[in-house]
Amino acid sequence: MLPETLALHLPGNAEKTRRLFVALLPDRHTKEKLASVQKKIAGRKTPPENFHLTLFFLGNQPESILFPLKNFMDRVTFDPFVLSLDKTGYFSKIRLSWIGPTEIPPGLVQLHNTTRQFLVPAYLEDKRESFRPHVTLARKSLPPSVKITSPVVWTVDRLALMESILSKEPGRHPQYRIMHAKTANTPTGYPDI
Repeated sequence: MLPETLALHLPGNAEKTRRLFVALLPDRHTKEKLASVQKKIAGRKTPPENFHLTLFFLGNQPESILFPLKNFMDRVTFDPFVLSLDKTGYFSKIRLSWIGPTEIPPGLVQLHNTTRQFLVPAYLEDKRESFRPHVTLARKSLPPSVKITSPVVWTVDRLALMESILSKEPGRHPQYRIMHAKTANTPTGYPDI
């Protein structure tokens, strides 16, 4: 017999689904710096309000998954960490240009692993894919020739469960909606905001 959480994914389950992912969300200042790098990239540019770094893409999931995911988000704790986005790259199969870190900071590794332990195998199949953190800058793109001379330094402090709402109009970017968000722990010596 399958565990209850796995039974949610069986074909024929008529429950309404949502296209979900877990992501890190940049602050306004980081979005502005990403947009500045993005200007030098060819292709269909990601709107700055859609900038994010995906920890896990869950795909279409039944709405009943929302409660356990929100509960997980409420319980997870993490300290803010600095992410230096210092290289551009290209996924040729999907013609996607991105910016990412040369080195993955320990805080990101820990948050990715914590999220993975919750999601696999209860909600996601373990595909054993390597984690390649990046922020998408453009789709239908050419390989970027941009060399990052000054990295985009991002103090990561916001984790979110997101819904991706695909447009019925061809060529339009999806709309992203925050379903639930979690802010990093406040460092000692800083006032709560």
